[in-house]
Amino acid sequence: MISMRHLRWGFCQIAVGALLTCLLLAPLTKAAPTDFSQEEIDFFESKIRPALIKHCYVCHSSRADEIQGELRLDSQAGWQAGGVSGTVIVPGRPEKSLFIAAIRHTAGVANMPPKQKLPAAVVEDFEAWVRLGAPDPRTASTAHPNNDLGEDVASTHWAFQPPQVTPVPSMPGQTWSTTDLDRYVLSRLEGKGVQPAEIADRATLMRRLYFDLVGLPPTFEAIQDFVGNDAPDAYLQLVNTLLESPQFGERWARHWMDVARFADTRGYVFTAERKYTDAFKYRDWLIQAFNADLPYDRFLKLQMAADRLVEATDAEQLAAMGFLTLGRRFLNNMHDIIDDRIDVVTRGTMALTVSCSRCHDHKYDPIPTADYYALYGVFASSHEPNNAPAPLRLVDAQVVNVGVFVRGNPGNRGAAVPRRFLSLLAGPKATPFRDGSGRLEMAEAIVNPQNPLTARVLVNRVWGHLFGAGLVTTPSDFGVRSDAPAQPEALDYLALQFVQEGWSVKQLIRRIVLSSVYRQRSDEGSPAQQIDPENRFFWRMNRRRKDFEAMRDGILAVAGNLDKTIGGPSVNIVGKDYAPRRTLYGFIDRQNLPGIFRTFDFAGPDTHAPKRHETTVPQQALFLLNSPFAMQQAEVLGNRVKTPDDMTTIDNLYRAVLGRSPDAAERQLAGAFLDKARARDARPSIPQSPWKFGYGGLNEEENGIREFAELPYWNGEAWQGGEKIPDPKLGWLNLRAAGGHPGAGPTRAAIRRWTAYCEGEIVIQGALVHSEKRGDGVRGRIVSSRHGVLGDWSVHDRRQVTAVTRLRVEVGDTIDFVVDSRASTDYDSHLWKVDISGHFHGVRRTWNSQKGFHGPLPPQLQPVVRLAQVLLLSNEFQFVD
Repeated sequence: MISMRHLRWGFCQIAVGALLTCLLLAPLTKAAPTDFSQEEIDFFESKIRPALIKHCYVCHSSRADEIQGELRLDSQAGWQAGGVSGTVIVPGRPEKSLFIAAIRHTAGVANMPPKQKLPAAVVEDFEAWVRLGAPDPRTASTAHPNNDLGEDVASTHWAFQPPQVTPVPSMPGQTWSTTDLDRYVLSRLEGKGVQPAEIADRATLMRRLYFDLVGLPPTFEAIQDFVGNDAPDAYLQLVNTLLESPQFGERWARHWMDVARFADTRGYVFTAERKYTDAFKYRDWLIQAFNADLPYDRFLKLQMAADRLVEATDAEQLAAMGFLTLGRRFLNNMHDIIDDRIDVVTRGTMALTVSCSRCHDHKYDPIPTADYYALYGVFASSHEPNNAPAPLRLVDAQVVNVGVFVRGNPGNRGAAVPRRFLSLLAGPKATPFRDGSGRLEMAEAIVNPQNPLTARVLVNRVWGHLFGAGLVTTPSDFGVRSDAPAQPEALDYLALQFVQEGWSVKQLIRRIVLSSVYRQRSDEGSPAQQIDPENRFFWRMNRRRKDFEAMRDGILAVAGNLDKTIGGPSVNIVGKDYAPRRTLYGFIDRQNLPGIFRTFDFAGPDTHAPKRHETTVPQQALFLLNSPFAMQQAEVLGNRVKTPDDMTTIDNLYRAVLGRSPDAAERQLAGAFLDKARARDARPSIPQSPWKFGYGGLNEEENGIREFAELPYWNGEAWQGGEKIPDPKLGWLNLRAAGGHPGAGPTRAAIRRWTAYCEGEIVIQGALVHSEKRGDGVRGRIVSSRHGVLGDWSVHDRRQVTAVTRLRVEVGDTIDFVVDSRASTDYDSHLWKVDISGHFHGVRRTWNSQKGFHGPLPPQLQPVVRLAQVLLLSNEFQFVD
C-alpha cells in the first residue's frame, strides 16, 4: 500500500502547480539504464554498419591482412580504443572527430578511404551518427557477429536451441515456493545470494490481478469480499473469475494490437479513402479469440492463412487476417508493404529481425538475404480481393519465386529464390513451399512445436505484461544481440508447458499468476537491491505505472462513467465530444495520431511495437490537471460521493478511487484540505484571465460600449460565431491571437476586452495594422468603461501606433479594443497587438494581448472535486504495486 507521504504530495500539487505533479507521476523505481533508442540502433544498422563493411573493414577489421593504423572499426570497443593517431571518434562532436575529418578528406589529415572519397550521402550519414552520440550495439559479446566475419552462431546461441527440460530443483525446508515455476526462480535467486520478497497482502494482489487481467480497478466492495474470504482457494477463484471476464479479451487484445501495429487508417496515401473501414472487425476478432482461449497455434495460423482454413463465407474468422493487411500502405509501394508484412510476422511471432536482410545478409544473425526473398515470394504470391465482401483478407494469387534484390534494388535482381521457410530453422536444404502461395506452410512452420522460438517469444511477452519486464529484455529480438534470459529454466519450463497444454494462453497466465514469484511484494530496500538493482532475476514484483489504456479506463470506471459495451467500430476518445468507451476502441489515425496518445507512451502504429517505452514528462501531469476529460470525470466523481458530512464524503472518495478507507491521518489531512479550499473560495478571487473575446457596438451618445457578448465558438485557434465561417449571424467576425476580422453592421464590431482586477495606473502601447490595398480598411478604438473613448484611428493598408498614457483604473474597470468595418466590409482582416502595463500595489505588471489570448478556460472546481482530482493524480492510483 502506498504510504501517506505520497498522498501529501498530491494535496500539495494543486497549490503549487504542474511541477510537483511531474514529481508525483515520476516512477517510484529507478528506470533501467539504456544506452540508445531503438531508432538510433536502427540508424546504425541501416546506414552505418553497411558502410563500414563496404568501405572500412578491408583495412580496419579482424579480416584485414594488416590492421591499418592499429584502428579497428568492426566493434564499438575498437573505435573507442582508437589507433596510432589517438581518439578517432568523439561522440556528439563530429567537428572534433578525426574519423570525420578523414572521410571528409580534410587537408592535413590522412584521407579515408585513401584513393576515392566516400559519396556525400555516406559522409553525411557518418556525421549524423557521430552527432547522435555514435550509437553502436556491437558490445563485447557481439563484437564479431555471425555474418560480419563468417562465424556460425546457429548451433550455439541460446534462442536457436530447443527449450530444455531441467529437473525441478529440490528445495526442502523452504516455504516460499508453491509451484515448480517458483522453484526454478528461487534456485537462480539463491545462486546469486538473493532472497525473494514476501508475499503481498490480499488487497494489493487483487488490484494487481485486476490491472493485469482485465485492465480495470476493482471496487471497494469487491476488495472487501476477497480480503474477508477465508476459503483456501479464494485466490484461485478470483483468478478464474477474471480469466472468464469478457474484459479479459479486451485487455489482452490491446496487447496484441501493439504487436500487430493496429490502426484505423492506411497512413499517407494518394487515394481519397484513407480509412480501413473494417479495421474494427480485426479488433473484435482478437477480443473474441482471447476470451475463447483460442489455442495460440490456431490463433497465429488464422492471422496468416485464414483463407486456407475456413470457408470463404466465414467473414468473422477471415477478419483475423487484418494482422497482415492493416499495416501502412507506403504510397502503395508493394515492396515496402511486403517488407512490413515480413517484419510483423517474423518479429511478432519469432522475435527475428528478418527485414534486416532486405539489402544484405543479416549482420548479426544467420539470416541470409535469400531467406528474406524466400518469404518475399510468399507475400508476392498473395493479393487482397478488391471487393466489399472480402475485407481485410489475403488470398493466393499467381505463384511467383522472386529474385534477390541486389542491395535491396528491385531493378537489379539476382537468381530466383524458391518460397520456403528460414534456413536457420528449417535447415540449409529447406523444402520449398508447394501449397499455393506458401502462407499456410509458413504459418505451420512458425507454430511447429519443434520451432525453438515461437512458444518462448509468446511466454516472454506474457511475462513482460505481468511483471513489467520480460525474462528476455528484447521481446522482439531473440537474435545474437539479445541478452540471455536471467531465468532461462523458467522460460523454457513455461514454453514447454505452454505447448504441451495445447497452446492455452489462459492456462499460461494462470500458471504464472498462481506462483509466488508473481505474488511478491514490490518493496525495495532489501539486501537484494544491492546485488540485483534492476530486478532482472525477479526477486520482487516491479512497481508499474498504468499504461494509457488502464489509466484512462480507470478514471472512467471510478467516476462511474465507463461504457463497457464490447466490440464495434472505433470511436473518438479525445477532444470535446469524446466517447466514454474503453480506450482500445479509440480511433487510431496513423498519420495524425493525437498528441495525448504519444504523451502517455502509446505504441506507434506505423510498425510492429516490441514494447512500450515509459517516459515522465510535464504534459502527462498537465493533462490530468487541466484536460476537460480529467476535470469532467473528477467533477462527476466528486458529486457522486458528496454528502453533507465531510468525513463520510472523504471515506466515499477514498473507497471509490483507491479501493480502501483512509486512515485517521489521511482523513484529517483531507478534511483540512476541504476547509482551506472553501475558505479560499470565499475570498475575492483573481480571475483566471483578464481577457475576454466578443463583439458588440459603440453607444456614440454615452461614449461607451452599448453591448458586449462573448463569441460563442472556439475552433482551436480563433473565437468566431459558429463552427463554419462565415457564420449565418455574425458573418466573418472572428478574433485570433494577433488580430481578427469584424462583422458587418454597427453591432458586430470585434471586441477584445481587458478587465482590471485591482486598482492602479496603466499605460497602453500597441499598433493596429491593416495590410490590404483592396477595401477601405478598418476603424479601431480603445474604450474605457470609466473614461469613454480613449483613442480612435482608421487604417487602410498601413500601420498605426495606438497608445494611451497614464490612465487610472479601479477594480472591475474594462478596456475594450474595438475594431469595426468602415463603408466596405470586405478585406477587413487586421492585426492589433497591445501591451497594458502599470504598477499595482508596488508591483509592475504587463499584460500582452497576444500572449494572453486563450480558448475556453477550465471551470472553477468545487472543493470536493479538487480532492477527487488529487486522489486521481496520486501515485497510489496511477501505479500498481
